[in-house]
Amino acid sequence: MVLLQSIRRIACFAACVLLASPANAVPVETSNVLSQRASAGGKRIILWETSLTAELKSIPGLLTAAKTLASSTVIKSITNWETKRPQELSKKFPFRPMVRTPQHLTGDNWNNLISVVSSQKNTIVHFYNEPERSGISAADAVAQWRQKMLPLREKYGAKLVAPGCASDPNGSNWLQTFMGLLSAKEKPDYINLHFYTLPTNPCDQEIQNAKTFFTEKHNTYKLPIIVGEIASTSRDKTQVETFTKQVSKWLDGQDWVAEYGFFGVSTKVVDGFVSPAAQMLDAKGAWTDLGKWWIGE
Repeated sequence: MVLLQSIRRIACFAACVLLASPANAVPVETSNVLSQRASAGGKRIILWETSLTAELKSIPGLLTAAKTLASSTVIKSITNWETKRPQELSKKFPFRPMVRTPQHLTGDNWNNLISVVSSQKNTIVHFYNEPERSGISAADAVAQWRQKMLPLREKYGAKLVAPGCASDPNGSNWLQTFMGLLSAKEKPDYINLHFYTLPTNPCDQEIQNAKTFFTEKHNTYKLPIIVGEIASTSRDKTQVETFTKQVSKWLDGQDWVAEYGFFGVSTKVVDGFVSPAAQMLDAKGAWTDLGKWWIGE
């Protein structure tokens, strides 16, 4: 979800309302191993908003934020919805390039991707961001998957991630069609899932909705899950912090969850859907309290 693409999504989570029924409930798991502070699960992704690289000169605090991030022991990887690595971030973190749109399959975008996969062993590569909202059919995506993406696995050993779809029925149906068109040997290495709460739903309900959604998708596809985007859209800071910390704790405890990234690493709120309370950076480029928790500072 980059600034140029973030047309936000109230309908995106109509499915989550249905998931809240008792029949679909997943027992709440607890753990005394994972601490309230950012736990060393090693699964956290920094969703570095693409605009941040362009803001480095005008917002010097971003360089300080990047240096602080470099010492994090709880962040596993970084991504920015693009195929070119943000040079301001430490190279100790693997970069997860994304073929976000069909335009990323050609030209400089594609050349950047080849540079990454040829120099970074076992690169995890994301394919398409919410294609069901961009008018891309599952059949067209499968054609590009076969022509462009599968050779990355064969030639470079890249690990491929299925298109990241929204959690509404349209997203779920699109992903089901995409997966159904692939043969066993063509399947991705990971499923990418997005989840944003409904702003008016109680926090406890949305925590349960998230657990149910991820569990059901894992049970359906029997593949490791990457949570490519997740956040609470509540305007209440306490609700946002509770959702973020409780869901993080639960995701850390699921061995079938490979990585997960909470949205909000930007200097401004990208649109009217996402919550200002979920921001991990402030307008000066400094980590907010939630951001500090997220990187384990």
